[in-house]
Amino acid sequence: MSTALAQTALKINGQTISAAEQKELMELLAKEKGIKGQEAQLTMARQILSEEKIIGQAAWRQKLERDPLVKRKIAESKSRIYREALVNSYLSKHPVTDQELSAAYEALKRQHDPNEVQIRYILVDSEKEAKDLLYLIEIGEKMDKLAKEKSLDKASAADGGLLPFTAVSKFNIPGFANAVKGLKKGQLYKQPIKSQHGYQIFRLEDSRVVPMPPLDQIKTQVQATAVQQKSTAYLNSLFRGAKIEQASSEKRKAKTVLPARK
Repeated sequence: MSTALAQTALKINGQTISAAEQKELMELLAKEKGIKGQEAQLTMARQILSEEKIIGQAAWRQKLERDPLVKRKIAESKSRIYREALVNSYLSKHPVTDQELSAAYEALKRQHDPNEVQIRYILVDSEKEAKDLLYLIEIGEKMDKLAKEKSLDKASAADGGLLPFTAVSKFNIPGFANAVKGLKKGQLYKQPIKSQHGYQIFRLEDSRVVPMPPLDQIKTQVQATAVQQKSTAYLNSLFRGAKIEQASSEKRKAKTVLPARK
């Protein structure tokens, strides 16, 4: 396809797709999608624009723009797109500073739990069954064998109930942190612990202390956290600054007036 062809408008069921629309999308495809070559860009641009026009025409004929669910989904989609564009525009003008990066790292550091444990556990439905398993283990039955046979957690059961090293604070089980503190490596906790999934028994296989990595080792993660925090703060400032008030009831529907563009 020649350069001249890229200047040609298209008509889809009588509606025009201008040359300007095609060229604009071609530029976006090159920039955002990495599509190289004018011919490939034009082919894809025309395909996308034609499909959009055909779908829009069919929806219009069926009056789908009046459907409350369709209207709500369109509004939500527009809001999501505008939100992303607003945040990207703001961050391009106000990138994360070194000070904000350091602050995000310190916040993550305060949340970091250096105490990690590796446990072997069995999850069952009832407290009685959990106590029966404790008894069997104490008299010599192999815990990994029992886990494979009895545990409701099939993922860990396949590995004999063994879990990978995990920070103690990440176990969302009442009483677990205190229970594991008093154990030595290889020691079985003598009481079942109730969780939202049932009753579990566990043995401490190993423990270790994992210090917070220095900033330069996790800079990508910290950068992402700082960007998220800054984006959230920006959006919250928009919400706080909005003037929201109860409109007086009127016979005629009030017009929606947008702020004037500067």
